[in-house]
Order: sequence, then structure tokens, then C-alpha cells
Amino acid sequence: MAIRHVITIRVAPGKAEEFAGVFKAVQATARAEEGCEQYELFRGVDDPDTMVLLERWTNQELLERHMEAERSRDSAAMDALVALWAPGVTPTIERFEVG
Repeated sequence: MAIRHVITIRVAPGKAEEFAGVFKAVQATARAEEGCEQYELFRGVDDPDTMVLLERWTNQELLERHMEAERSRDSAAMDALVALWAPGVTPTIERFEVG
């Protein structure tokens, strides 16, 4: 069964454009991975410093493989994204099965 992640990220004030630019490298890598059906970033209309990442993976196993790959590969792009998060605000991750 497909798995959907909805990740809400609050970026530092005024850093949304920079975050979106850095995200493109992470996105390209994820989209090339087996099982990635969607890996897309959205910017809040009412609050432009709020970003939502929608991920859809073919199944839990491939999602877990992706998450392990993110932890083990060169982390420069991911570190650059984390550096743009709003200080003291941890992203929220919601997980859903897609029926």
C-alpha cells in the first residue's frame, strides 16, 4: 500500500526562496529513487514562511529505504535545508496510507 508523508516546515523569516532553491537538489535525488511517486514542495499562500512537502512512496519498505539513504548519503544539501528552518521549530511529519 502506498504511503504519503505530509511534512510541514517553518523556515526562518525571509528564507523561503532560498529554502525552495536548495530543496531542488534534495528533490532531484529523491525523485530518482525507486518507489518515489511524488516529492513536491508547496509554499503557504497566507504564510510564505511555511512550507509543506508532500511525499508519496509505493510502499513502506521503499520509504524506509529512502529515509536510510537520506541519513547515509552526503548530507550537504540536507544540512543546508535544516540550516534554513526557523530556530526552535521542529517540522511536523504526518504519515498516511493511501487506499
